[in-house]
Amino acid sequence: MKIPENHWLLTRPIAHRGLWGGEILENSLTAYKNAAEKGYPIEIDLHLSTDGVLYSFHDDNTLRMTGVDKNIHDLSSKEIDELRLLGSDEHIPTFEEVLSIAENKVPLLIEIKNQPNKQVVDKTVERLKTYKGEFAVQSFNPLYINRVKKLAPEFIRGILATEKSSKQKLLNRIVITKMPLNFLIKPDFISFSHTGLPLKKRKVKNIPVITWTITDQESADRIKPYAKNIIFEKFIPKW
Repeated sequence: MKIPENHWLLTRPIAHRGLWGGEILENSLTAYKNAAEKGYPIEIDLHLSTDGVLYSFHDDNTLRMTGVDKNIHDLSSKEIDELRLLGSDEHIPTFEEVLSIAENKVPLLIEIKNQPNKQVVDKTVERLKTYKGEFAVQSFNPLYINRVKKLAPEFIRGILATEKSSKQKLLNRIVITKMPLNFLIKPDFISFSHTGLPLKKRKVKNIPVITWTITDQESADRIKPYAKNIIFEKFIPKW
């Protein structure tokens, strides 16, 4: 699928984990509402609980944001619902809660996180098929994106990648940095870390590039010649 030049994915800066800062916590319902009210597309990350509920949460482990040292995909929905973000009254939002905030207001850029339960892809696609708002799907896992292509070829889908990934096993590092399976998954866009730009033309092959995660205007200005759009946090970009 060729994305039009005026498409939101290529023209409207995307708020990473919502529009947050100060008293507004990342990945909270308040951050998502703030982004929606100000008209910014929202980037979210999806995990599947042990009993099949989709949650929007960035980290694989809940320790940093909740103080509980558990992998989120090892928790039930009841256990996740009991957690609070940084000692506040904010809980970890369900996918349904995020959809209700964004629907018919702002687009969603949805990252499907790599996790043991591969049903996360099918569950995500199943729900999005009845969703009325705008969205695009992305993942570091090319097999996830290939599954999205099979289940819903009409969905806009992208591959996430970075120029370095030292914590991964060798095969995973190659996949995450070199994007060798793009010929198979045929991504509609590439979402690449800003520190790795510009990409070589042979890597892009007329596929639009967006970039993450921009935290200041200087970085935004630097990469503008190399990316169609940015995923940002901690500042309001001029793009």
